[in-house]
Amino acid sequence: MPKSLTAHTGMDALTHAVEAYVASQRSPFSDPLAMHAIVMIKDNLVKSYNGDKAAREQMHYAQCLAGMAFSNALLGITHSIAHKTGAVFHIPHGCANAIYLPYVIQYNAKECKERYAQIAKTLGLSGNSDDELVTSLVEMIRDLNRNMDIPLSLKGYGVSEEDFRANVKSIAHNAVLDACTGSNPRTIDDAAMERVLEYIYEGKDIDF
Repeated sequence: MPKSLTAHTGMDALTHAVEAYVASQRSPFSDPLAMHAIVMIKDNLVKSYNGDKAAREQMHYAQCLAGMAFSNALLGITHSIAHKTGAVFHIPHGCANAIYLPYVIQYNAKECKERYAQIAKTLGLSGNSDDELVTSLVEMIRDLNRNMDIPLSLKGYGVSEEDFRANVKSIAHNAVLDACTGSNPRTIDDAAMERVLEYIYEGKDIDF
């Protein structure tokens, strides 16, 4: 399997698990599946990307656990945005999720900071407060992207400003209407979605 496909499918699975852990339909049944998948992915994805067959086997299990989690808890706007930008800018789905997940965590943390902080604690990330733990989680995901040659922004992916400006309003509108948006932990409308997309395009940390 090509390294890029290993990276993209692995980050898609991580997004499944993280979004399931904070989704509005989460439950005591989906939480353990999501969290264990996150731990397994952190421990095995880069090794799998670099050709470790034992790690690749663990990734198969992790991806299944993540699928079981989101099949019950549903997902969030990382997937909503990935669906709509993938159709317009032809970004592979897992790559899109990898780029967007850190920004969506920053947006959603206004509503469910303690859930993301719990993920960071379980992963052994540093931080003396929930804010610091969320920042550590965001940076861990960005480090995974860097280690697997995944861009950190839409501009970094190669989307031209002209193409972005021509499509951002319709993408934002369609993303709000996506089936995954209803289970996102923080509500969002067209204007806020457009702002999220602007930050993702420029690679700016979301601060609203």
